[in-house]
Amino acid sequence: MTSDLPQAGAASPAERSATDRFEADAMPHLNDIFRTATRILGDSARAEDVAQEVYLQAWKSFHRFEPGTNCRAWLFKILFHCVNHHRRKWFRFPMLKGTEEFIEANLTSTQPVPAHLTDRDILNALDRIPADFRAVILMVDVEEFAYKEAAEILSIPIGTVMSRLSRGRNLLKGQLGDVARSYGIGKASGGECL
Repeated sequence: MTSDLPQAGAASPAERSATDRFEADAMPHLNDIFRTATRILGDSARAEDVAQEVYLQAWKSFHRFEPGTNCRAWLFKILFHCVNHHRRKWFRFPMLKGTEEFIEANLTSTQPVPAHLTDRDILNALDRIPADFRAVILMVDVEEFAYKEAAEILSIPIGTVMSRLSRGRNLLKGQLGDVARSYGIGKASGGECL
């Protein structure tokens, strides 16, 4: 005799389709979410926590996601909400560091100009610009969102996106100017390069 009751652990057709849709729509963007969280936070352990929180929040509210809309943009909007939430939490309970460790982490030194520009050089320059500018550059230049999408994701006006993008790019130019001049890019007389 066969039972008409669902087997334990088996999902109903409606639940299965939501799970299948979530896996098809949201999961392909996991690496992008983690990579961006790592760039924003500068710490892969915190980025893992935030990426998990993004997917937990996305799963909890997936019933509100409109099929056919941009799931990637929706996930990035959740990412920035989670990053802001975690930053507030971390600033409320700052981790105390030993004196020497704190000094080493906060000392600045001028690095010699490398013979070759590497991805690490570019990423380090990106990490040295303020977080608001870095977030816009990541959304528009790295993740290739349109200005309007970036504005929605970051919950800022489109004019602010354009302003921060321009200022952020100029800061990156300044960070990478010496390296560019070593390649013969830009004006050797100290003028604006790139």
